[in-house]
Amino acid sequence: MAGADPAAAHGLGSRTDLPLPVWMFAYGAAAALLISFAGLAVFWRSARLEGGGGGRVILEPSGLTRLLAMAARAIGLALFVLLIAAAAFGDADTVENIAPVFIYVVFWVGLTLISALIGDLWRVVSPFDTLAAILERVAGPDRQLAPYRFGRWPAVAGLTGFVWLELVYPYRAEPRTLAAAVGIYSVAVLLATLRWGRQWLRQGEAFTVLFGLLANMAPLYADEEGRIRLRPPLTGLVGLKPDAATQAVVIVALGSTSFDGLSRTRFWVDLTRNLDTMPNTLLATLGLVWATSIVTLAFVGAMRVTGRLQRRRHTELSAAFIHSLVPIALAYAVAHYFSLMVFEGQSALALASDPLGRGWNLFGTAGNPVDFTAVSAATIAYVQAAGIIAGHVAGVVVAHDRALVLFPHREATRSQYPLLAAMVVFTVGGLALLLGA
Repeated sequence: MAGADPAAAHGLGSRTDLPLPVWMFAYGAAAALLISFAGLAVFWRSARLEGGGGGRVILEPSGLTRLLAMAARAIGLALFVLLIAAAAFGDADTVENIAPVFIYVVFWVGLTLISALIGDLWRVVSPFDTLAAILERVAGPDRQLAPYRFGRWPAVAGLTGFVWLELVYPYRAEPRTLAAAVGIYSVAVLLATLRWGRQWLRQGEAFTVLFGLLANMAPLYADEEGRIRLRPPLTGLVGLKPDAATQAVVIVALGSTSFDGLSRTRFWVDLTRNLDTMPNTLLATLGLVWATSIVTLAFVGAMRVTGRLQRRRHTELSAAFIHSLVPIALAYAVAHYFSLMVFEGQSALALASDPLGRGWNLFGTAGNPVDFTAVSAATIAYVQAAGIIAGHVAGVVVAHDRALVLFPHREATRSQYPLLAAMVVFTVGGLALLLGA
């Protein structure tokens, strides 16, 4: 158990001692969603989120804030260099090298949660933005940039590549594999910034785009003048850019966690048990595509039905309501990666003292054992169920608020029936995959 690869074992707790049967979890979650929808129809009769994302200023730009931002950038760049050094030159054993747990737990899971619950920290600590700023200053203000026409599609490609590496590639946790992946991606990003400028990161860099989308739910954000503002949670979602590439980013995030749940079920384990590496990789790739396609069909199908009922184009409605899936994407991430954060996060603390596996003990934590009794299987199940339910309820709230902007109150409620049905399916299916694994 202690030697489980971080990328290959997202859930370490047993599911043989659930506090309640899986069907009871699923029925309770569906009931909670339906009750929430009924309550919104009765008591939420006018839009409250739209136009409410300004918030109040809690911190003005100052010399101190600029100094803190510079320190954060320096820390982000130093950790990036350490990561590359550990992956390329550290111990080749995945358990002795900090690179796998840093990428898949500290970076991927940690920043996902921080972005959604606090604010867009990646925008401050991103080594790509820091390096792009340095390149921008070296090149000078007169440098000619090429016109950019690809929107957020490079971010879709980058995110798809990362989740494929995390969930499908058989050697995903090997340090040398990660060194090659990080190196290739970093070179591609920096070449793109040289061609299209630093602002390209806001559209084309996968993690800047994804963490930025999740940060729309957070209570803290920085405005155009650099002031830190406090706003009600979820209000930032109303300003989400509803283009096709943004929709694809959200769908990939949802589809990847859905496949993660599928890949840990007994059905999938039995299906792939006797396959060699190449057939297993091919089947997992098809499974990832299938899971993402199911999410796409469920959402687009709901929008098509709503479009027919309300005599609107389904593409227009898909763009209008895609922001309601962002809380669900967060919920799936919390549910799928909670146990990974609890258990492998302890490994990160131990490996921080010896990141390259050289026998160091810089902070006195090297060799600390992982406490697998920190949380029980029952606690993990409750957290997963609560996370998925909360995320879907938040999605229903956001969708209902947007419907009140587009339709009269009575029609707004009716227009949400197809999307509500899709969310019930997401809720029950997500819990069945997680708790039945």
